Amino acid sequence: MGRCRARVEQPLRRYTGQVNRDPVRPVRRARFPATARGHIVVRAALVAAALASACTLAASQPGDGARVAHAPASATPAAADPRVQDPPSARDARAAQRAALQSLFDESPGRADRYSDAFLAQIPAAQAAGLIGDLRTRLGVLQRITEAPDGFVVHFAGGAVPARITLDDAGRIAGLWFGPVRPQGDIAKQAEAIRALPGHAALLVLTDGRPRAAHAARVPLAVGSAAKLAILQATRQAVDAGRLRWTQTVALDPRWKSPGGQLQAWPDGAPLTVDTLANLMISISDNTATDALLHLAGRDTVERLAPRNTPFPSPRELFLLKTERRAGQRDAWRDGEASQRRAILRGLANEPAPTPQDLSGTPTPDVEWFMTAEELCHLLDATADLPSLRINPGLANPADWRAVAYKGGSEAGVLNLSTRLAGRDGRTHCVVATWNDTRALDEARLTGPYRAIIAELAEETP
Repeated sequence: MGRCRARVEQPLRRYTGQVNRDPVRPVRRARFPATARGHIVVRAALVAAALASACTLAASQPGDGARVAHAPASATPAAADPRVQDPPSARDARAAQRAALQSLFDESPGRADRYSDAFLAQIPAAQAAGLIGDLRTRLGVLQRITEAPDGFVVHFAGGAVPARITLDDAGRIAGLWFGPVRPQGDIAKQAEAIRALPGHAALLVLTDGRPRAAHAARVPLAVGSAAKLAILQATRQAVDAGRLRWTQTVALDPRWKSPGGQLQAWPDGAPLTVDTLANLMISISDNTATDALLHLAGRDTVERLAPRNTPFPSPRELFLLKTERRAGQRDAWRDGEASQRRAILRGLANEPAPTPQDLSGTPTPDVEWFMTAEELCHLLDATADLPSLRINPGLANPADWRAVAYKGGSEAGVLNLSTRLAGRDGRTHCVVATWNDTRALDEARLTGPYRAIIAELAEETP
């Protein structure tokens, strides 16, 4: 590729009005370093630091925001775990990487002799210097650089940025990556930022079941696709009762199909295991897989787990109720008793699935799945050991944790992030944050503090 193109992803809005979707899609994390050519990788999720200069190279993964090109195989990888004593050669390599990273901020980053030829073939030195300058401008004075399990953390006055760097055999920079900005401040400061969000917000941070921070944790709010945790738990109960098997194969029913995910485009009758449906429902928030499992596990089973949402609508039914032409039915749904709502759902049974263009572009708070932060922590505890929750780590860095279980939800006016973290010290944490508003959400106002809370918890782990 002869030219680096600035690219800023909008990861939470694939199309206007989309509902029942996870705000963080799973990303195949690049092995760093790997093979082939030099690179700079800048994730578009970098909240403010690289919006103007994020460069993307080579083939990207769905939902990543940054395209990944690879450094030469001779580059030295970062230590996998800083608590493990590295051999002298690895320690020397880490020290060289750290010194090179430091020098980018202490000296002129625009010197071409700092970079490998393969790097410069894709990223001019001046463009790399522009990125470094942008970080300085937006985040202030560099304070220090610390080691992390999979690289380094660059600490500025205005925030901290994960970083990875590789060097070639001549000590020149062959690969450079900066991750999303983490706001400065402890858990209490981040909780205050979430509490101050406009509209309605809720937060719960637990360590071994004990509250570390809580705001409106027992208030039901719209949580989008995070409610699929109830369907996952209902599926598990059906398996435990012998009504389903994880390896059981079912044919894809066209009546389950709804926008969002992959299965909507699969041929009718395609064979799918229950386990595959669960993996797709949780990891990429596939709505067709969700409809399928709601049917297989039983709506009544899900409603026992989430009684506030009786009747529990499928994604397809929610889509239909959220179309522009069904405003009257949304009013009836809002005001109706459970029996009246069931009648509304029966009336939708033979309706074709809507297209994304049919959906209302404004928030539709009358037709949602509602849960409290406490309820989501309980569901995460009940399902955290299932493989489907280990595919997409959300905003957590898996290298920091023994295990991560994540599910989120996002649609117009709704954002939820729910994570259960198992530390190497034996402690477990649950971090749930929900934000509802009648206006469009600036999601970085929640994802930034949320990411910082998770990072603070990781730093507590010995």
